[in-house]
Amino acid sequence: MSILIAEDNLAQRHYLREILAKQFNLPITEAENGEQALELCRKLAPTMCIFDIQMPQLSGVKAAKTIWRELPGTKIIFWTQFPHEIYINEIRKIVKTVEPTPTYGFIHKNNPENRLIRFIATVLEDGADMIDPAFKDSFKRPLLTDFEAEALRYLSLGLSNWAIARKCSLSQRGVESRLATLYEKLNLYFDDSYEKLAFNVRTRASCESLKRGLINSDELEKAEQELSIWLEKDKARHQNQNKEQ
Repeated sequence: MSILIAEDNLAQRHYLREILAKQFNLPITEAENGEQALELCRKLAPTMCIFDIQMPQLSGVKAAKTIWRELPGTKIIFWTQFPHEIYINEIRKIVKTVEPTPTYGFIHKNNPENRLIRFIATVLEDGADMIDPAFKDSFKRPLLTDFEAEALRYLSLGLSNWAIARKCSLSQRGVESRLATLYEKLNLYFDDSYEKLAFNVRTRASCESLKRGLINSDELEKAEQELSIWLEKDKARHQNQNKEQ
């Protein structure tokens, strides 16, 4: 057995190596970003990886997706200071696609050393999934589809249903139906007439998503850059369509 640590913060990486070396008599390898972790996994095939989520070049989640596709028996623990549901949602979707189902864990970096060791030992030695109690509610919530996760970014960036329909190659009615399902998953129910008049459901969806970490500034910045390119092309396409009519 062996362990691979992938963490771009040098102090945190050394701290993790130190406590692992005291507890487990196993070879331990370090990587400072997701790309390096991927290369080392392919070369060494470690029993378990411990990944930070937000890393340069390649995130821990995206690295895990590739590793599980190539080495599905690899156990992976995600340890993070950013328990945003956007990452939890993505990890849950990846796990559903892997056969056999991989063993994994999700833990906050703020846990004390003794709890972290127990957590790692359970995943490594017992082969059991472990979810930090602080995150269990997030793992129980309805899983968002790819469209729903994408739509949250578009809502936050101010796109209309008309634009979302064009961007996703759907009808406006199809967008409205899918957004209604998304609002239900976010528990945005406006049953009485006053609430329907008082609240804008699109704005409430963006607010709820920010609170739960289903969207964050990094993802919105990337989405806005991609969207600006698409908008320029779609505007030209729309103008050409109007000329042809």
